[in-house]
Amino acid sequence: MKEDLTAEYMRSTTVPVYDVGPDNSMKLGAVLRHVHETSEQHVDVLNIGAEELLQKTGLVFFLVCNRMRIFRLPQHREKINIYTHPRGRGGVRFYRDFKFYDENGALLVDAMQVTVLADAVTHRVRRPQAFIDLGIFPDLPVDAKEKMVRVVTPKDLPLVGERPVYRSDLDANGHMNNAVYADIISDFLPEYNGSPIRGLQLDYLTETAPGDRLRLFAQRCGNETLMRGENSKGLSFEARILFE
Repeated sequence: MKEDLTAEYMRSTTVPVYDVGPDNSMKLGAVLRHVHETSEQHVDVLNIGAEELLQKTGLVFFLVCNRMRIFRLPQHREKINIYTHPRGRGGVRFYRDFKFYDENGALLVDAMQVTVLADAVTHRVRRPQAFIDLGIFPDLPVDAKEKMVRVVTPKDLPLVGERPVYRSDLDANGHMNNAVYADIISDFLPEYNGSPIRGLQLDYLTETAPGDRLRLFAQRCGNETLMRGENSKGLSFEARILFE
């Protein structure tokens, strides 16, 4: 029987040295890069990759949220298997999950990605039906317990620093790549004592363009840190980081 690639896709890889930090564990930004690459490979084999979707429909998917639960970060040279499949739709939001396993089948990272369909030129959100009509994935409702609740940070968070947008931060759309935000969060964590990070939710609100600067506001309370970034357009991202 022919494998149903719409239901689930698996990618195997070995963690390279450039993906790990000083503790030999995969960096948060690298986790999101593997999430993105796995998603791209899945849609590519279904002939609806970003370029093909744009050519066929004039539409693109914009990322609005990444969330991950971390049981253990993959290590340098470790062989891992990453599984992904669509979880369903809630309103205009499309949900897709990613599960990182070690060679013994232990779950390392459980991630969720949320996207919306948008016009490639105007960036206005479009109704999901334009993608549903392509008939690639079944249109199923996402389980209520999977739905994302946006992080909202207090207005009085203290300023912890500023970060320019460099050319190397940019993606193919000419804006800061989604994974770079996770790297920035790691760089600007206040009161960080090296305790393991067990969770991250990162909500993307406004694109950050080249030449702009992010002003970072953050505060730790107990086992969590709330952080937001503001650019010249306003609120760029909000995030919650959970510690062991």
